[in-house]
Amino acid sequence: MSAPILSVRDLRTWFYTDQGVAKAVDGVSFEVRLGETLGIVGESGCGKTVTSLSILGLLPQPPARIEEGSSIRFGGEELIGLEANKMRALRGNEISMIFQEPMSSLNPVYSVGNQIAEVLRLHRGMNKKQARAEAIRLLAEVGIPDPDRRVDEYPHQLSGGMRQRVMIAMALSCEPKLLIADEPTTALDVTIQAQILELLADLRGRHGMAVLLITHDLGVVAEVCDRVVVMYAGQVVETGTVYEIFADPKHPYTRGLLDSLPSIDNPGQRLTSIPGTVPTPTHWPAGCRFQERCAQAGDGCEVAQDLVALDGADRSARCWRSRP
Repeated sequence: MSAPILSVRDLRTWFYTDQGVAKAVDGVSFEVRLGETLGIVGESGCGKTVTSLSILGLLPQPPARIEEGSSIRFGGEELIGLEANKMRALRGNEISMIFQEPMSSLNPVYSVGNQIAEVLRLHRGMNKKQARAEAIRLLAEVGIPDPDRRVDEYPHQLSGGMRQRVMIAMALSCEPKLLIADEPTTALDVTIQAQILELLADLRGRHGMAVLLITHDLGVVAEVCDRVVVMYAGQVVETGTVYEIFADPKHPYTRGLLDSLPSIDNPGQRLTSIPGTVPTPTHWPAGCRFQERCAQAGDGCEVAQDLVALDGADRSARCWRSRP
């Protein structure tokens, strides 16, 4: 098993607002290794995207603040407190990110080729001619047809799937060691989703990079991830391999997510749902943060639970019922 390229330890990212302190990420820890895809899964508002933006140093400070005691190490180097110029050199070069909606991430007044070329000139020192040729090659690599023509087109001239492929080409332009993909298939239809996921898996295999995939879709997790981190209310509630999570979920929240999936064995069956909603980050519940929505809540749930290691190197859960 390879050493982790990214190690997050006790990450606490809080937002200081007029309504109080929003503890969006509150003690999150995980590792990502070269050559693997780690999925972070959970409902909207659980802290997934804030975690990824904390890694890249892209949160506005203030109101956001990464609290003392937090650690984000990439290749052995601490990123929290890293000088701004060093962080800019790292971001887009060794760590790249694909955002959820490419139409809002791409500049509408520049051609897609110019936007890819800008990254190549900035981080790889290419001249204009070299950058254009490399942009065309990258567009071809991510499966865009007729790249010599598409390189001069603007984002509005491309379909949603093609725009997402342009974002992937831009993210891969500097051959990063870590690719963070934040809901990369959310706005796409299922056919294009499958193509994008297949492309990411193929590129990971060819480039040997690590992928941190952020999603709420357990179907996506099952298809492309090696290990899974389940988040709820700013905390990690369960970790394990994809097989362990799907075959034997230990936390009631993970079981609730899996039970909400439609089944091909029971067509027409009414879907189950987790009652209630994720609590607000300014008022997390005392004790177990899932207890108000949990059908198995009992006397032991009034006490805050730690993430406890179970049977297996990467197996853990934040529920007293799951302890051996």
